[in-house]
Amino acid sequence: MTPGDTIVAPATPFGYSGVAVLRMSGADALSILSNLSGKHNFVRRQATLSSLKDQHGNLIDRCLVTVFMKPNSYTGEDVVEISTHGNPSTVEDVVSAVCALGGRPAEAGEFTRRAFINGKMDLIQVEAVASLINSKSVENSRCQQKILGGTLSKTMHSLRDRLIVLLSGFEYQMDISEEDLRPSEKEHIHEELREILTAVNQFESTFYLGRLLNRGATVVIAGEPNVGKSTLLNCLADSSRAIVSDTPGTTRDTIEVELLIGGAPVRFVDTAGIRDSNDSVEKEGVRRTREHIKKADLILSLTDDPKSNHILKTDMPILKVVNKSDKHRDKMTDKSIIHISAINNLGVALLKEKISKALGVNKISTEATYLSTTRQHNAITLCSSAVNNALDLFVSSGLDVELLSFEIRTALDAIDSILGRTSPDEILNHVFGSLCVGK
Repeated sequence: MTPGDTIVAPATPFGYSGVAVLRMSGADALSILSNLSGKHNFVRRQATLSSLKDQHGNLIDRCLVTVFMKPNSYTGEDVVEISTHGNPSTVEDVVSAVCALGGRPAEAGEFTRRAFINGKMDLIQVEAVASLINSKSVENSRCQQKILGGTLSKTMHSLRDRLIVLLSGFEYQMDISEEDLRPSEKEHIHEELREILTAVNQFESTFYLGRLLNRGATVVIAGEPNVGKSTLLNCLADSSRAIVSDTPGTTRDTIEVELLIGGAPVRFVDTAGIRDSNDSVEKEGVRRTREHIKKADLILSLTDDPKSNHILKTDMPILKVVNKSDKHRDKMTDKSIIHISAINNLGVALLKEKISKALGVNKISTEATYLSTTRQHNAITLCSSAVNNALDLFVSSGLDVELLSFEIRTALDAIDSILGRTSPDEILNHVFGSLCVGK
């Protein structure tokens, strides 16, 4: 990235469409537009019909052009948005013409990176942009829109301000004050540390639901051969994704289907039946099944015999499911066992409810704000640990301001890293690299 130069990129996906949108951003964006259009007086934020010509005077297209002047633009620089006919060759001609006049193709996420550098958004909002682009549900889109609007950032700034006040007091006490704190002041510090820790821990606890909305969960359907795993997958997906046969061992490899449950993308994995076999291909299928089980968020342990013991022994969360319930006269009274008939779609709605509760999807609310990236979670965990250490120090040793200052500064640095104030370049490169070129 070269600060100060002018970048250009399509903002819509490659392909044929009615309209394609391109963006320019940088100090020369307006002069390049004037060269392409032959016009100089574009009204801000008003779409204007204009012909664009290349440096040889050849007509590229008649386009709608909208100008956004700095600092009131997405990037904080002068920005031009060009809406052309959605032909890839037309889009390429516009990009080439801009580059011939001094622009250059944008790198992945460079528009948003410039917005970040120019103070238009913080790193939390940048990550919300990436999540919003890749969102698979309305619920996640709504949550990310709230974050992009600044709800999470405001809370983090509030925590940051409270930590700064504490740190300032400790450093004043350490460097300037010659008087001991009064009991009421000590009580205030103690209460403030407790309140900050409670607020930080509440945010730390939101990460699971945020990750569930953003990245989803994996549910593995496992059991012995011929108990109806593939039939259940087809029933859940409402399509014939897996081959169904009465012959045991039909499924040799995993088959995956992603469904939305309560706004969370849930990936269901149909696996090979678990049994001892001399068939090398089937053995490999069983091995892969066990690998998927280790990585699952939830396991559906499936059998077709109410009296059978479920074969899985694992520490992972499990729902015990008995299939082919239409053929069973006697059913177990154990309420932890879910009876279904996958082929007749009986009990499957209840199974989905149980899956939703087991994964925690039923706790998701579009009114709440969640941490949604591992980077944010790691930083808030570090902040929690530092504030907790400060609280323990205060209780055990009183006002050891030097140690307290160290812990509070660590907590403050963690909040700053969430906002992007102190994030190393490699972290920033990873975050912005996850965005598309036109964003």
